[in-house]
Amino acid sequence: MRLSENSSDWLSDYLRDIKTANRELAEKNFNPDPADVICDIYVLPSHNHQTFYGKLTADRGFYKIIYAKAIQNSMWFSEPIYMYRFEEAKRFEDHPMKKGRIICRAKMMDKALINRLLITSEKLANKQSPDAVIPEPDSVFTAVRIYENGSIKRKILYTDSEKLAFREDAEKGDASEFLANLYLAIEKIIGIGE
Repeated sequence: MRLSENSSDWLSDYLRDIKTANRELAEKNFNPDPADVICDIYVLPSHNHQTFYGKLTADRGFYKIIYAKAIQNSMWFSEPIYMYRFEEAKRFEDHPMKKGRIICRAKMMDKALINRLLITSEKLANKQSPDAVIPEPDSVFTAVRIYENGSIKRKILYTDSEKLAFREDAEKGDASEFLANLYLAIEKIIGIGE
């Protein structure tokens, strides 16, 4: 989880970064009807996995993810860097030694993954521990917002899914493991890089 320079406020970084991703999606005409958005997901990973922001939508029986991905190249690294924030990619669009870009696309999704995410989110307690997000360089920050009628119904923010609190009557099962690997499941759908 890479914070912005001179920042210790991960929540502000997250909110600014999804604003940047949303602006880029809008500029590139990826504007789903708000009523079609089931949830959105933002991931700021580590170890050069793909940073992404995606809106999972349902429209006339078709499920898809409309997403943005941040990518950077640098004269100091031979391989592209995928784990940096959208703000950084945008800032380095015209930099002489770094090249940042934000890729926007849409892909079809399996309804089963979306349903599992929704069912898992219902198992979580309404109040979560602040320990669920520990902003460390090796952590993977995941933020999921579930929508109902165009409004946010539930937020799930975590770097450690084991620290998420579940409702007392909920069968936890493998929910923590599913949430821990959610970013990898989405990454398989949208790919890394171009």
